[in-house]
Amino acid sequence: MVWNPPNTLSASKMPALLQNRGIVFGYRQINQPWSYYARSICQFHNETFNIWTHLIAIFIHLSMIYQYAEECNFYRDKQSWTLLIFSVCCIYSTTISVIAHIFHSKNVDAHYSLFLFDYAGAYMYAYASGLIAIYYYSDEYTYGMIVNVYLVAHLIFSFGGVVLMCIMKTSFGHRDHQRTRKGLLSLFFSLHAILMSVTVARKYWLLMNGNHQYLASITNYNWIYLYFILGGLSYSCHSPEVFLPGMFDIIGQSHQIFHIIATLTQISQIRAVRFEISKGYASYGHPSLPSLFILSTISLGGSTAGSRE
Repeated sequence: MVWNPPNTLSASKMPALLQNRGIVFGYRQINQPWSYYARSICQFHNETFNIWTHLIAIFIHLSMIYQYAEECNFYRDKQSWTLLIFSVCCIYSTTISVIAHIFHSKNVDAHYSLFLFDYAGAYMYAYASGLIAIYYYSDEYTYGMIVNVYLVAHLIFSFGGVVLMCIMKTSFGHRDHQRTRKGLLSLFFSLHAILMSVTVARKYWLLMNGNHQYLASITNYNWIYLYFILGGLSYSCHSPEVFLPGMFDIIGQSHQIFHIIATLTQISQIRAVRFEISKGYASYGHPSLPSLFILSTISLGGSTAGSRE
């Protein structure tokens, strides 16, 4: 049954850029005061659950930071610093996404501007994911072999990712080109994921050769890979709404599923990190906290500049 909430519009009355494939009803009115969109957080429309899936994720991350802070001293425990940076980047990227989903429907200019900054937040999450991959998931031998080259390559991939996302958005932002845009982005992120996978490749190789030392770690990584694949599919395929247009306008659309899977991915990454710390597998090579903050700040500035371009 198709549900069109009151005071919302159909896709035919929206600018083409603000339309989503398979989403027929539930669009908020355009060119309203900013307060109208702020109030819409607690109203039903086709962005309601996109907003709340990420709002809930923010509180989950805050609770996980609080829980872990009770178990360790973030100031003195050097092993926890990169995890803290990762958690902060997750909260930052999720918060930017919430803001974008709340206010982007005001007009086409707001849509472009807010989602370009949203991509900067996604870049920060990707960058932080690469940091925990090298500082927590890699074994000591792999870390010593690749750390310097890996960090440079990862920074280039991360910054290139936000530039590519912005180019794809401005060049293929129309609804008719969403499949092309998301397909190209998924391909690039897959290549970036392969780079990050170099950090754990030796653990998989040892397992295939009968060494079960890292079996539990690899189980954690497999969950992360599974969520990553499912997240990529939900982001790029627009299922199930393209098969039953209008049926999933308010709840059940692919982007809501993507948000949930993204949160599950982040939770799995954090749990994997805590496991590595508890087993003593990540007791080497951690940078100083000031260095991490400085590097992350530079990365944030670079990603923001890239989104403005």
